[in-house]
Amino acid sequence: MSATHTPAEVFPAGEYLRDELDERGWTVTEFAEIIGRPIQAVSEIINGKKEITTDTACSIADALGTSPDLWLNLQTNYRLHEARKATDPAPSLVARRARLRGLVPLARMRARGWLPDSDDIDALESSVRALLELDSLDAHPSFALAARRANSAEAISLEQTAWLAHVRAIARSSDVPHLNLPRLAELAGDVPRLTANGPSDLVQLPSAFAECGVALVFAEGLPGGKLDGAATFLADGRALIGLTTRGDRFDSLLFTLLHECAHLVLSHITADNDSIVDDEVGSEVADDRESAANMQASRWLFPDGFALGSTSVPSMVEAAMRYGVHPSVVIGRVQRDTGNWSQHRAKIPKVRPYLAEAGMLS
Repeated sequence: MSATHTPAEVFPAGEYLRDELDERGWTVTEFAEIIGRPIQAVSEIINGKKEITTDTACSIADALGTSPDLWLNLQTNYRLHEARKATDPAPSLVARRARLRGLVPLARMRARGWLPDSDDIDALESSVRALLELDSLDAHPSFALAARRANSAEAISLEQTAWLAHVRAIARSSDVPHLNLPRLAELAGDVPRLTANGPSDLVQLPSAFAECGVALVFAEGLPGGKLDGAATFLADGRALIGLTTRGDRFDSLLFTLLHECAHLVLSHITADNDSIVDDEVGSEVADDRESAANMQASRWLFPDGFALGSTSVPSMVEAAMRYGVHPSVVIGRVQRDTGNWSQHRAKIPKVRPYLAEAGMLS
């Protein structure tokens, strides 16, 4: 008599598709171009938010050299697995612990104080569900966001999900009105001048952004998070910009802030959609929205364009005074233009000590 084996877990078809793309070194953008589908649709399939249709299965099969049946069967098996789970007995304590660790990096979040330092599984499940804004822990957390990540070709990681949920929770408790785009655009243009003295000027930004309808949150990323910052919306439609201290460079943090401001001002993300705009830090930008956000951020930094006769320290200090920005902003621009990221690196101030001392780093 043959035995019937029931797998402990069945994954969405998108999980297998992500593995296939990783094996080939293809980004989501490249694969979307290959199969002639919108980037957002492919991203939703990979993240388990959209099912694979017959037509899409044929396109995926042609691109990967497989059969359409493979992808349709993976999709069907996952649907059946989810349906069976609805009638199965309650999961065991072991299964519940494993499920939590599959959603968030539990130990690191407890160490940071982002979740209760408790072994009470009921309390932990309730806290994780509230933090991720999920009706059920069997659901997948989602964010409508624009993010600057060092791994944008990959799905949002557990560390990135945890950080995004954390800054969103902080913003929920803030007294910030709805987004005022004209005022935000005006403030973004003033930010380089408002921070011309360096990191010590960052203390004034949260209140200035709050007046424009944006909750500005500084939160140190989790190890391996590979995230510089993100712009997103809360469930009630209010806007949020979160920034990490990855790299611990004042010029980088300032550019990321303006980059995320640009995504909001240019309406690349809105409160009523679930689009993801991803910028891979340090790589060539393929997404038109990312190029537009970079260009707008540069215009806010250097409204009349950037010109520098010499890369000597006196010349860059003079240029900073001429542009009304901190010298590290000029140094960072020169590093980017020349590709020499070590040039005058020691003269770029760190931001983490200032934010921590001011009690602004969560």
